[in-house]
Amino acid sequence: MKIIVVDDHIAAQETVTVAVASDPATKHHTVTGVRTPDELHRLDDLSSLRLAFVDLDFRRQSRKTGLFALRLLDRAEVPAVIYAADDEDNRVLFLLAAFRFYRPWALVSKRASGEEIRKLVATIESGIRPESPAMHRYQPPPRGIPVLDRLIVRAGDLPIWRALATQSDRNAIAEVTHVSRSKVDSFLNEHSAVVAEIEKELLFRTPPEPFPETRVTQTRVTRGRAAHAHAHRLAPLHSFAVEHHRFFQDAEVKELIEERGDLRLNAAPHVSPRRRR
Repeated sequence: MKIIVVDDHIAAQETVTVAVASDPATKHHTVTGVRTPDELHRLDDLSSLRLAFVDLDFRRQSRKTGLFALRLLDRAEVPAVIYAADDEDNRVLFLLAAFRFYRPWALVSKRASGEEIRKLVATIESGIRPESPAMHRYQPPPRGIPVLDRLIVRAGDLPIWRALATQSDRNAIAEVTHVSRSKVDSFLNEHSAVVAEIEKELLFRTPPEPFPETRVTQTRVTRGRAAHAHAHRLAPLHSFAVEHHRFFQDAEVKELIEERGDLRLNAAPHVSPRRRR
């Protein structure tokens, strides 16, 4: 079986190579590797591959991400597993997207032992999907709307997410995205709950508490409440967008969202991922 490791660190390829070579049951496998999704794209015959270990974020090595690699592998019908560090919070949205739009066979930690890698390879070689509890929290629910679909409801949300990563003032966000302030306010209101959910359920953080109100006159109280409401929603969404700016800037994310189409959350059925193998 020909295995490829798509990772910007050659150590990842070496880990898989050593793992499969150190046991008679798996040493017949051939392990190769590329450092970026761009290199994967340049390979002549992806269909000759039987398994791919795919990282998601390639930092400065490439503007392409693991989502593009998954697209290429999906087209070639190559089983793929996500091979990523499990302690980097900025990969969470990439993981949600990977499992929303594709069906990776497993999520493998970079801390996985050689024995765990060998067992995974042997299971996939037999045609069976391995048990992978780590991936369950990133998979779309059997019923209801996937988290990623609530985070990016429409293609027009992406420019606002990108602006939020560089701007901390709602007026500036409205200006750079060419929308009204009320549109920005609606966006903050619509997305606050799902960001808090991701922070709590996937990043294991405590969502921020509401700001106290200290206005005195009735007019100032009314205005103050509105300002504090916007500030309360803007601050955590700004921090969230900064942390995940590489995801929101990813051209592949934009393409996937455009292919999916805009959603109506009150009536949107769950759309099955593309990969069905």
